[in-house]
Amino acid sequence: MTEPSTPAPGGGRRRAAETARTRPSPVTILAVLIPLLTVAALALVRPAEQASSSHAPAEAPLDRVTAVCPARLPGADEIRMGTTGLGSGDLTLRVGRRDDTQTLSGGVASRTERQYVVINGSGELAPGLVASRSGGGSATGCDQPAPERWFTGAGASAEHTSTLTLINPDRGPAVADVTVWDGSGLVDVPALRGVRVPGGRSTSFDLSEVAPNRDALALRVSVSRGRLASHVVDVVDPVGRDRPVREWLPAQAAPASTSYVAGIGTTSADRVLTLANPGDSEVRVALELVSEDSEFAPSGLEEVTLDPASVDEVDLSGVLRGRGLVGVQALRLEATGPVTASLRIRTPTDLALTSAGSTIEGEAAVALPAGAKRIVVTGATAPGLVTLQAWDEDGDAVVRERRVEVDPATAARIRVPDDAVLAQVLVERTGAVVSVEVSDSGLSVLPLSQLGTTSEVADVRPAQR
Repeated sequence: MTEPSTPAPGGGRRRAAETARTRPSPVTILAVLIPLLTVAALALVRPAEQASSSHAPAEAPLDRVTAVCPARLPGADEIRMGTTGLGSGDLTLRVGRRDDTQTLSGGVASRTERQYVVINGSGELAPGLVASRSGGGSATGCDQPAPERWFTGAGASAEHTSTLTLINPDRGPAVADVTVWDGSGLVDVPALRGVRVPGGRSTSFDLSEVAPNRDALALRVSVSRGRLASHVVDVVDPVGRDRPVREWLPAQAAPASTSYVAGIGTTSADRVLTLANPGDSEVRVALELVSEDSEFAPSGLEEVTLDPASVDEVDLSGVLRGRGLVGVQALRLEATGPVTASLRIRTPTDLALTSAGSTIEGEAAVALPAGAKRIVVTGATAPGLVTLQAWDEDGDAVVRERRVEVDPATAARIRVPDDAVLAQVLVERTGAVVSVEVSDSGLSVLPLSQLGTTSEVADVRPAQR
């Protein structure tokens, strides 16, 4: 008799266990998927960006400009004004403490004033607004207020002295600190620290009284509150029968390692270059002359070494005289550190002063004084083009468009008609230093600055809480 087969012990359980192992339970699946989905979701989440607490200013068309003319020197009573937009309308003036207006016709105007004058142009009269004061062999541009200005070659002795004037064009008070250097270093002048100028007023300092010194001086005017226009009048009163001569000392925007002094005159005179090193390291300065053809180092002119925080003078009378002056139109200064510079040109009857100019890339303009005029262009950084336009006192063009090509390491002198009262210079494809030489009972040099065509509007927003 056949016995029935008996299943192996545990066989059914083994197959059930094997089946269970091949099919994960829903709980296991969820235990794996939930962490993975959580990680993926977190990876897609980006933290909110922090809102910036500061915003760059926006550019807007220039709609307001202020120019400040200093008080007269003997004979320098004429103030000339103009705008390169050639618009007509009224400018708002303050003559001393008196309010007034001046009508521009065809973009130009002139008037006679003895006191300092604050000129405000708005709307279409603002872009390209320029002014100058001239007469009696002296001339100066009417600059816009600036937070910092440098003056090199001032004096504080009996034979050579300078007067610094600060003019506040606004209603609120302004504050400035004036730093002074001489041949040995910084000069402590308590009277020039924290100078407060009330709104609509001016303050003057005779340097021979507040900082008597026989050395040549350099000044830095730094405005910490409000707005101020800074002007320096230089007076040379030599011992003997020569009468005193005076002129405005042009300001320099900032020290520079490479700079050009454009406009040195064409007649025989004593020429003294003043250099200032405001830094804390020794600086060496190489001097070169610039003509229509090249830049070159004249024989006998050595490299100048300036101690830290010091001022020095270099007599160029022997170099820039006779045949050595022919064709030379500018000086080039190549220094191992930032320096400031000015050139004093003196004859027994006249004094002319010029300073290292700013590089212009675009438009510049000038209200031209009376007399013979020449525009000097130098310091081109690449081959470029200079275009000149000029207008007379009726607003009629006397130079419609004169184009002059300029090259690096050269200088160009452009003649301007005597009856021109307003000129615009456009520098294209390069940067260049531009000055105007004026001869009218004496030589004057006006360094030009680039015209601003836009203003910056602050981005002001409610505070974030």
